Amino acid sequence: MADFLLEIGTEEIPAGMVSRLADELRSRVKAGLKDAGATPSAERLIAAPRRIGFLLVGLPERQADREESVVGPNLSIAKDAKGNWTKAAEGFARKQGVDLDQLHEVESPKGPCAGFTRKVKGKSTSQLLAEIVPAAVDALYLPKAMRWGTGEQLFVRPVRWVVALLGGQIVPLEIKGVASGRVSRGHRVHGASSIEIHSPDEYFDKLRSNYVIACSEEREKKIERELTALAEEVKGAWDVHLRDQDDGVVASGLLETLVFTCEYPTVFLGKIPEVFASLPEPIFATCLKEHQKSFAVYPVGNAGEIALKEDDSPAVLPNFLSVMDGPADPKGLIKRGNENVTVSRLSDAKFFYDHDVKVPLERRLEELKGIVYHPKLGTYYDKALRLEALAKKLAPFFNEDPNLAGEAARLCKADLASLLVQEKEFTSLQGIAGGLYAKAQEKDPAVSRAISEHYGEPMPYHDRISRLRFLSIVVALADKLDALIQFFKIGLVPTGSKNPFGLRRAASEVVRLLSAPGYASDFSAFRFSLGSFLREEAPACADSLGSFLLDRARYQWEGEPAGASGGSFTYDEVNAILVQGLDDLLDMHHRLEALHKVRNESPEDFDHLSVAHKRAKNLTKGQPRFEMSEAKFAPASDKEGAGERLLHQALLAAENETAPLLAPGRRDYAAFLRRLAAIRPQVDQFFDDVLVMCDPDGKDPAKTALQQNRLALLQRLVALFEKVADLSEIVPARGSNGVTG
Repeated sequence: MADFLLEIGTEEIPAGMVSRLADELRSRVKAGLKDAGATPSAERLIAAPRRIGFLLVGLPERQADREESVVGPNLSIAKDAKGNWTKAAEGFARKQGVDLDQLHEVESPKGPCAGFTRKVKGKSTSQLLAEIVPAAVDALYLPKAMRWGTGEQLFVRPVRWVVALLGGQIVPLEIKGVASGRVSRGHRVHGASSIEIHSPDEYFDKLRSNYVIACSEEREKKIERELTALAEEVKGAWDVHLRDQDDGVVASGLLETLVFTCEYPTVFLGKIPEVFASLPEPIFATCLKEHQKSFAVYPVGNAGEIALKEDDSPAVLPNFLSVMDGPADPKGLIKRGNENVTVSRLSDAKFFYDHDVKVPLERRLEELKGIVYHPKLGTYYDKALRLEALAKKLAPFFNEDPNLAGEAARLCKADLASLLVQEKEFTSLQGIAGGLYAKAQEKDPAVSRAISEHYGEPMPYHDRISRLRFLSIVVALADKLDALIQFFKIGLVPTGSKNPFGLRRAASEVVRLLSAPGYASDFSAFRFSLGSFLREEAPACADSLGSFLLDRARYQWEGEPAGASGGSFTYDEVNAILVQGLDDLLDMHHRLEALHKVRNESPEDFDHLSVAHKRAKNLTKGQPRFEMSEAKFAPASDKEGAGERLLHQALLAAENETAPLLAPGRRDYAAFLRRLAAIRPQVDQFFDDVLVMCDPDGKDPAKTALQQNRLALLQRLVALFEKVADLSEIVPARGSNGVTG
């Protein structure tokens, strides 16, 4: 057994591509080796800014010998009527270099053929790798690539060296014009420019001694460990945010970027003037992250809680944590340089904020008249007025004050005219900045919160009088719905890969906001029909927009975890809900949960009901509505009469017992579906014993009346089924025949 080391050395690869490329390369090479019968016992990934590759442990030294069948001409032409080999068989044997008596009958996709079995000597693993590795590199997906030299080679970045060792031997191969060897390189500044690797097992230690930590997980742990230690030195914690009183902390995504921009990361603690700690935390932290790739430091109490300012926002310390690529900064030059640049960035942020906060948002609103939203849809001022009107209409559905909703929606885009956002320094603070200004200008707290959250992921929250507030959701919905309605009206509709103005994301946000199960404190009292709302607000595009939103719901719900029910929603369950059209998305999601839960409880009953529903639906399709009368049933002594009477009695009982379950104050869909499953025996017997279309040509008046009465019975059955879901969309499990009649 031998270990295989592959390291492809390059110029610096963009941080967001390093891990994916290394992982894809490893997967492709492993797949090729597996096909050849060589599987490693362990593995380790190499993913750093200037190198990608892997270590595979425990590969066999060569491929096992094997036998393979060689298929020749079809037996019908390879043998004559007497069973002797023909000229065609002789030609095949001669071409393959085998004796005629070695031929025998072999099975193939084209039927019985002439053929023979030959032994194939296995290749050495070195030979296999020399074929598999370059092919795997060439097959890598490169969203962005570059050429170098004479322009013949194409890769994510120019390749400078290749290490390929199987045990202590070089695997002869070539990657992007560079031949393999055993010489690697250390850190560009602090390491050796030439490091000879004698065997794979010494690679990671030799690189580490030359200030390259080739394993990304090891680099990440080093950064986290040092961040925590340095933050604790000033009695703080790094990069944590209080989203809500009960939400705890959320770590920053900056860490991943730093892991893949440094080969030997070392954290240092910087100091800044106290005055900058007075900046609102979102501005302070965003300035450090986006401009300096640094972390804010938050003061913590004895119990580990984050200290808060008087306005309940997180406090910050006059420090920052940054990461340099190297082992140390003995003269403090890197630290001082970072401190100087950080102070300059924070000075700009403070100047913008101090200026902006003095300008009333209403005045900023007027300035939106000069910022075009879309040539056909006017300015952001026009959009603000539309949002105000839309939010006022939405507010009552969520038990919110229309005036507060209108104010928040009208002002939510005002910060686009502020220096902080308009100067393009802090564009990620859109909405958040407006919320900070609204708070400083003593707007209603619910208004400032709604402004700050309308771009992101707003959630209901309890205000100080313990009332569940949906104002943030109302404003966010108004923003997304306005974009969808307006762009659909002017014909800018997503098609194929085209997604103008992020409308797919906007639609997905609408679905998420209106269908998240935890959004309503009292589900039975919460009701908002999106389909009806669109028909009132945008009748010209309600159908196309409704279909678009249903597609996004399908995309989000298929495979979504089914919560307490266990498992995930399946495509047919989602279809059973969505086929009924766009309505109250929260209600639709609850019906989906109930369907999944009860179906898992009684899978066989649901299979039978699905087939019965589909059959009943097909029989009644295109038929006029008929009135059902008990007097028109066949005699009870008759087999068919007994079957239809039993179904009628079961249907009446089910209708009476399920009506209270679907009342607006209850909506117990799981109990409804369980009760529906109980009528399966009567449904099965009806389809076994009763011929519904007993007079298809309409020639016998008595039979016509009987047929119409039976259709009326099925129409009532279908109507009952579809009060929660269209069960005809449920696909029975394989092997289930459903009803037998």
